[in-house]
Amino acid sequence: MANNWQLVGLVLALELIFAGLVAVWTRWAYNAKIQHQTIWHVVVGVSGVVVISGLQIGLENAGFLLACFSMAFIPMAIEYFGRLEREEEEAQKVREESIDVDASADREE
Repeated sequence: MANNWQLVGLVLALELIFAGLVAVWTRWAYNAKIQHQTIWHVVVGVSGVVVISGLQIGLENAGFLLACFSMAFIPMAIEYFGRLEREEEEAQKVREESIDVDASADREE
């Protein structure tokens, strides 16, 4: 690494540009009220950083890191999507109970 400071500088500059683009995408998704985007921002962010770093560390090493992160992603994704499903089911129950309460109140009037 000490002999190739230009490549190190290029990789770091590309990482900064990439991170800025991910930040813009994140803000856009938030302002657009797009829900459940967190996991995809993390996947794209980590993948992009690893791929860009492949210019310095080598594509084989970057590929191995991507494989490692992919294995770590599996249990996290299962938990995340399971939690979202439970939250949506609970929200649906609350909506249905609210409709039932409103319907009962209308009949009493």
